[in-house]
Amino acid sequence: MPLTLVLLALGLLGSLLMFAGDMLLYFTPGAYDMDGTLRPYMRIMRDVPAGRVRLGGVLGPVAAFLYVLGFAGLALVARGEMDWLVWLAAALLALALICGGAYHAQYVYLSVIAKAGREELYDEVAGNIMFVMRFATVPMYLGFVVLGVAIVLGQTVFPAWFVVLTPLVTSFLGLAWMRVPQPARCVLFGGWSNLVFTVMFAAMVLALRLP
Repeated sequence: MPLTLVLLALGLLGSLLMFAGDMLLYFTPGAYDMDGTLRPYMRIMRDVPAGRVRLGGVLGPVAAFLYVLGFAGLALVARGEMDWLVWLAAALLALALICGGAYHAQYVYLSVIAKAGREELYDEVAGNIMFVMRFATVPMYLGFVVLGVAIVLGQTVFPAWFVVLTPLVTSFLGLAWMRVPQPARCVLFGGWSNLVFTVMFAAMVLALRLP
């Protein structure tokens, strides 16, 4: 159990680092009106100091490594005849977050072209980021579903109700965060894809620590 706790805690740290990377890249108290493209992020990062952007970008791969360790800990909470479901979910989520770390680092180039006044390169840069992002989407959401099913079917050490603390449920709150005022909208909506894992890993660590 100590190893499981350590790995889950590292996953928690990974989620917080990736969230911090998001905020370093594009946190703003000003306008945060998303249009379904990366152009609003490019405009925000045009005015963000270059050092801050670079740090935000490099946190992506570092956080992805910690995420993978966290998902290894997730696999260790599997119990039951279909415990392979938990292992499958862990593998899918690890793949998705490795891709997430890759495209997270590429956000830096949006800032570079904006600062250089070369926004005509947006389509090329954004196209590559979106390609990797879409590649991560299928394993990500499939992992959410498989993990949720495994928990409901009693294939982990956690009770069935624990599913409400997983991204299968909490990710839907992202829709609500778009309606909150700035700068909370940027923090909650902009970072929610990582905060859902913060909630999950923190809840798992607490559940295993409690008698």
